[in-house]
Amino acid sequence: MSAGPVVGLLGCGRIGALYAEHLAALGPHRLVCVDVVPDRAEALARKAARGSVADSVEVLLSRGCDAALVTAATTSHPELVAELVGAGIPTLCEKPLAVDPTTTEALGRAADRRGVPLWVGFQRRFDPGFAGLRARVAAGDLGRPHVLRLVSHDMAPPPLARLRESGSVFTDLMLHDFDLARWLTGRTVVRVTADGAALSCPELADLGDFDTVTAMLRLDDGTLAVLTAGRRQPLGYDVRAELLGERGNLEAGPTGAAEPGAGGAPAPRHQGYWDRFGTAYRTQLRAFLTTATGGPPDPAAGGWRDSHAALRCALAAERSVAGGSVPVTL
Repeated sequence: MSAGPVVGLLGCGRIGALYAEHLAALGPHRLVCVDVVPDRAEALARKAARGSVADSVEVLLSRGCDAALVTAATTSHPELVAELVGAGIPTLCEKPLAVDPTTTEALGRAADRRGVPLWVGFQRRFDPGFAGLRARVAAGDLGRPHVLRLVSHDMAPPPLARLRESGSVFTDLMLHDFDLARWLTGRTVVRVTADGAALSCPELADLGDFDTVTAMLRLDDGTLAVLTAGRRQPLGYDVRAELLGERGNLEAGPTGAAEPGAGGAPAPRHQGYWDRFGTAYRTQLRAFLTTATGGPPDPAAGGWRDSHAALRCALAAERSVAGGSVPVTL
């Protein structure tokens, strides 16, 4: 049996462990764990069937690597991605690629020049429900879209220490929604109006951040999108979409299929992204490894341009809130 590709995992915390778990279900591979906390890398490597540890990215590259997954802290993404892309390694980086558009574009263009696959972890694109909704919209089943509704609420907020490093709720939690608004409709966002409050986590106000936010988007064909996001939904992790068009409406939720929207609370209940999007993570990872090892690119893949566009929306939302919920044109 082939040993499979060598996959570097840069960042062995919670999301890194999630990727390692899904990777184990996809067939033969050799996992090399890299982390600033050596014990964490060693613990994850021990759990892997063919796991080992590298002390640094340089050591990983010197041994040979077929693909890399960047799941480290957001602030480290640009440096790690630049090093991997510079070495010609196909890379899947958790979102965001960077927290400013200039760095995002620089990383992306460097990958383009070298012809290196660079994916950004917008795993929701690989969710069966969202993918089904997009396909039906593209087929014209609803006619002209009128309103897109996106809901994205955590069951409970992450630790405050992580929130201090991850950027605002707009650039962290809501980045997925800004990407979905573009991907589901195939349109471009031209205006953002946003508002926010710190209701369940008042300590976020000291960081200039929020736990409850809304955003209204205008797309380039006139479609409106209404987004709500938050850090606390005690009934369960809640991520879903509904698109209303001239011939009806379609909803994509945790059932994993695009169906006529009936409203109400989502079912089944989920604890977080790890169980709500387990299938999506595994499908995305399989598609990435196929591309990384010479196969065709996947049309659902999120690239640096998608990360750049979503980030511009997030930053526009921040400006809108700071200005008293004024509309910001992109």
